[in-house]
This record gives sequence, structure tokens and C-alpha cells, in this order.
Amino acid sequence: MQSRRHHLRSVFLGAAAMLGAWPAAQAQTGTNPVKAMLGQASDHALDQLARPGAFSADEAIRIALPGAAKLGNLLDLASKVGLTGDINGSLNRAAEQAAAQAKPIFRAAIDRASFSDAVDIARGGATGATDYLKKSAGASVQAQLLPLVRTALQQSGVLAQTQQLSALGFNETRLSEYVAGKTSDGIFTYVGREETKLRQDPIGAGKSLLKGMQGLKF
Repeated sequence: MQSRRHHLRSVFLGAAAMLGAWPAAQAQTGTNPVKAMLGQASDHALDQLARPGAFSADEAIRIALPGAAKLGNLLDLASKVGLTGDINGSLNRAAEQAAAQAKPIFRAAIDRASFSDAVDIARGGATGATDYLKKSAGASVQAQLLPLVRTALQQSGVLAQTQQLSALGFNETRLSEYVAGKTSDGIFTYVGREETKLRQDPIGAGKSLLKGMQGLKF
């Protein structure tokens, strides 16, 4: 009986939250259900993207130099201008290394977000909260990812080849910013995928902190 009451209370709080009554929900549970959902979604997304080959394996987020497809095979292009090693692999590995260190960045962004526009989030579809977070904090997240990406690119040796990068229209700053932007986009894509799963079946997904989201229909 107590378990059922807890379940019904969670459903009520989740519905109330999406109607804009988050202060009342937080007063009873101590947790904003949308922030809890995004925290779990971002943790899962980053765990996946930190795995070796994660960015390269997914065409939706794979990173390649702009214009490479028009100019021919990326490795042939890199070879022609004197770049050594697997430039494509280096860019994606830098993104993976940044993702492995990005949990505090995303948790802080989620904690700072107000999520005050409940109507927009509720109407935003399966990725409404992720889209709201990207709109409100995306630039800050990308800026904090930048030094992580730059360090990874330095360690790979890519940034040491400044003359060759210049032949492709890049310098250290532009390449680092480009990869950081693509890294941020890829992470938000995966956070959105995780949000979709949790909205559809939060309890079945094993996320006890997200019971407040159960009962929402999109």
C-alpha cells in the first residue's frame, strides 16, 4: 500500500512539474524532476560517448574536416598537404576524451538552469528539456569543452602541424573551436536520445530518481 501511494504521489508530482508547479514538487521531494531526468540522461550519454570509437562509429555525430567530402578522401587530402597520422580519427578521439571529462560541466549547467518555461518544455516533444538546455546553456558548455578538446588535440600531435593545417584553412584556434562545437553537438544529440527513452519509460529504464516523470505523455 505504501509503495502504491509513493508511486501515485510520484505520478502527480511529475505531471504537476510539467504544468509549471515545480516549486511545489521540489518542496515535497527536494528534487526538480526535469533536472533529475537531464542529469541521468547526460550521465548515460557521456558514458557512451567516452568509449573508444564512439564518435567515429555514429554517422550522426562523426567529426570530419569541413569540405573534405567535396575534396575527396580525407586521408588522401591530409596526405597531400603533409598531415601525418589519422587526422579523422584524431578529431573524433579528442571528442571522446573531452566527453569522458564532461560530466561536471553538464551537471553544473543543469543545476544552474531555471527551466522556468514549463510550457515550452512540455510542448517541445521527446527532447524538449534537452533542447531547452542547449538553447540556454549550449554556448557555455561548448566554451568549457574547448580546453579539454584542445589538450586532446595537442596530445594527438594534430595541433603541432600548424603549417599543414593552414593549407586546409585551419589554425590551432579554429580547429579546436570547430571540434569543441562538434563535440558539444554530439553530446546534446545523445542526451536527447536518452531523454526520449526516459520520457517513454522512466521506471522501466531503471531510473528511480525519475519516478516523478512517470505518467507524462508526449
